[in-house]
Amino acid sequence: MKNARDFIIFALTHAKRESIPEGAHLPVSPDECGTEPWEYLYGTTGNKVSDALLAERYENFYKKKGWSPEAYARVTENWVALSRRATDCQGLLDCFLGADVTANYCYSAWCSERGRIEEVERKYELGEALFYMNSEGRMSHVGFVCGFLNGEPLAVEARGIRYGVVVTKLSERPWTHRGLVSAKLSYDEEFRDEPVLLELKRPMIQGECIENLQKALNSLGYYCGTADGRCGRVTLNGVKSFVLAHAESMLGIK
Repeated sequence: MKNARDFIIFALTHAKRESIPEGAHLPVSPDECGTEPWEYLYGTTGNKVSDALLAERYENFYKKKGWSPEAYARVTENWVALSRRATDCQGLLDCFLGADVTANYCYSAWCSERGRIEEVERKYELGEALFYMNSEGRMSHVGFVCGFLNGEPLAVEARGIRYGVVVTKLSERPWTHRGLVSAKLSYDEEFRDEPVLLELKRPMIQGECIENLQKALNSLGYYCGTADGRCGRVTLNGVKSFVLAHAESMLGIK
């Protein structure tokens, strides 16, 4: 079984460096990211882009999706000349594993501790999969937690033909589900954001102390949403996850 951290380092080498937010906390330095940026092409798993591959993918997929030859050519211009490689969303993991499955199969067959994001009460793990469920109830897109920015999880994903492999913030994308790809990846190394000092001086409803609480829990991997000082559902879920994870040691609960 391969290590989730190794997969994320592999994925980050193929992420476009300009997509990485300033101040991102990653398992490698930003200088080690984007050394071989990949493009997005549906139905590929790290394939070297050729004229023949682009033509085949157009005829068998993008043409059926309504793309004109001119629009498709503009988006993929220079990919062959630049010796680019391409992948789709699940292909990023498949290339690392030597597999070829769909995002829906990854969720249903490979993932444990899975469910809707708002219902999974545990910290985010490096290498954890994030999914988007479409209107038909199938997982049609996947990305992977690759680090944190002020406690907010970041995802590396093969986002789409106009974007390629990029790093995005959790709050900026329409993820609906999450899960550990424990059938294929081992999660035996902890990775957290930088610690934040928490000091409470008055009741926690809204304000600076709530913001400090959000920052502290975000930094530990218990996502509370944007640190805006407002105690909403996402913040309460983060607090609940922290309490459940530490109830025995903190409160003597068994």
